[in-house]
Amino acid sequence: MLDTLYIGATGMRAQQTQIDTIAHNVANVNTVGFRRSSVSFAEVTAAQNALTPNPLAEAVAAALPPRGAGTYARVALSAAGGELKSTGEPLDLAIDGAGFLEVLRADGSPAYTRAGTLRINDDGALALADGSPLASRVDLPPDATEIEIAADGRVLARVDGVVEPVEVGTLELVSFANPGGLEAVGNNLYAATADSGEARSGAPGENGLGSFRQGYVESSNVQLIDELVTLMLAQRAFEMNGKLVQAADQMLAIANSLYRS
Repeated sequence: MLDTLYIGATGMRAQQTQIDTIAHNVANVNTVGFRRSSVSFAEVTAAQNALTPNPLAEAVAAALPPRGAGTYARVALSAAGGELKSTGEPLDLAIDGAGFLEVLRADGSPAYTRAGTLRINDDGALALADGSPLASRVDLPPDATEIEIAADGRVLARVDGVVEPVEVGTLELVSFANPGGLEAVGNNLYAATADSGEARSGAPGENGLGSFRQGYVESSNVQLIDELVTLMLAQRAFEMNGKLVQAADQMLAIANSLYRS
């Protein structure tokens, strides 16, 4: 009966993770460059064998024999890209294919994004909309009138007194051995983890990396119909696990009453 309680409790927690993940996906359906997260499930003991950190799983493994005892939920980032939409804005930049833009956060640590809505920050460098500079630093001349970003990452600018555009820098992309292992850290940014592997920089269009599309943005890859169907399934599974806990509780109450009598 204790096994039943543990199994029901871990199942409810796993389905709650599924529901929370769906809510996060739906809330960002219109967020530029957003990648949906998906939840996969495994037995608690399998998660323990994989050394996956989970306090509840650790408690279950310590209390029960080494066998399947409940469900563990693992959240992973989707690798599927969103639709590219034309905006006509010269500082809108989409990635057509694999790869991420690397940016520097306020504390100097790197983060990664697919949201290429750029602007020129107060230092005259290309940056995200919130002012975070790109790791491939590109400083623009104060008198630059037009900016062109080529598919291979070269940044060209027209300046006064020069007929031809001047190359002012080059943007790179980064890739990961397992991009699904990236961790969301807010503001549509992701951080590398042990699961994702280290970031590997490269030129756009080479070694499997995508290329840049100036004047485009990548839409979210969230599909509302899929999310709503998954939500209904998760709610039903949550209810079933709740009934399992209730049944175990009733059985324990009956056993307790028999002992007292």
